[in-house]
Amino acid sequence: MPYRLAIFDFDGTLADSLAHAVAIFRRLAPTLGLKPFDDVAAARAMPARQLMKKLGVSYFRLPRLMRAFQAAAAEGAENLQLQPGIAEMLALLHERGIRLGILSSNSEENIRACLRTHGVEQYFEFIFGYPKLFGKARALRRILKAEKIPREEVIYIGDELRDLEAAKKARIDCAAVSWGWHVPEMLEEAKPTAMLRTPADLLELLGNAVPQLS
Repeated sequence: MPYRLAIFDFDGTLADSLAHAVAIFRRLAPTLGLKPFDDVAAARAMPARQLMKKLGVSYFRLPRLMRAFQAAAAEGAENLQLQPGIAEMLALLHERGIRLGILSSNSEENIRACLRTHGVEQYFEFIFGYPKLFGKARALRRILKAEKIPREEVIYIGDELRDLEAAKKARIDCAAVSWGWHVPEMLEEAKPTAMLRTPADLLELLGNAVPQLS
């Protein structure tokens, strides 16, 4: 059965926000009593909980960090670039009748500011800003219930291990992108439904093979 609804993570998956996110954390860390963020390459090879421990982010501190991070991310959200080929991919998916949505730990306002700048906001039926680092499985279940769509017709696309874990807990298929936060080797070990090397790979996965996107 083909997918009728594709739900995307935002940061790293749609938006090229890695450098922006690292800069925000480095700015916030001293004010929140956290350890410095030095080795980005090593951090990208760590699961979220392991990285939290390394940086001194306890579960008690996490909500405060998330609030501060979202507030800081609002500054310049409209200046974030989309990942190469994403705008073209979204236009083609929309044109071919695939329903699109977003589930992200970022805020809806920040996400819309970026999408609006690049002229792609109208392609999404919903944008769900879930202000927690973990628990996306619960949010995915809410979306399934609200949209009244069978699980087998939905796929979640993300760039982090926790995205794949959430999709599996919600019992829906998941695709991992190689261009986001976590290194591809880590994502492949989690055995996603599909591993995407380019945005065009998603079009092919959904049965819409097209020439390579720019």
